[in-house]
Amino acid sequence: MDKSLWTASLLLVIAGLLSLAGGVAGKIYQNYKEAGKGRVTARVVDLVLKETENADPGFAYKNCYYPVFEYYAGGQLYKITHPKGSYPSAFRINQNVRLTYEKNDPSRYEIDRNYFREMLPAALYGAGVAFLCAAFFLFVLFARR
Repeated sequence: MDKSLWTASLLLVIAGLLSLAGGVAGKIYQNYKEAGKGRVTARVVDLVLKETENADPGFAYKNCYYPVFEYYAGGQLYKITHPKGSYPSAFRINQNVRLTYEKNDPSRYEIDRNYFREMLPAALYGAGVAFLCAAFFLFVLFARR
């Protein structure tokens, strides 16, 4: 086997193992940061049109649409009006929205918009598997030279 192919195969194995370790560490960190929290897919069941409270005098819109989320947590149905409204509405009726809620108080929630934190460990893990497959392919293909 050529020395350059051996080096490339070894570098791919190292990169694969580092990526796998990064993916596993990222998932462990994510689980640690979200201990005591639950995830649920809520549904927007209504858009309440209300006058904004404490609106700036220069604010163009005096009325805003406040979404009403409906979700199950701990076997109980929660129907909560979101405290932040917008005009035009950022949500539509029957839209599914991912929420992260406190397990000890499911009425406290936040809209889960941080997919990067969730996707990064999976991407690192996938890259690690791809690097290891490429290293194996190089090793097997060119080992007999």
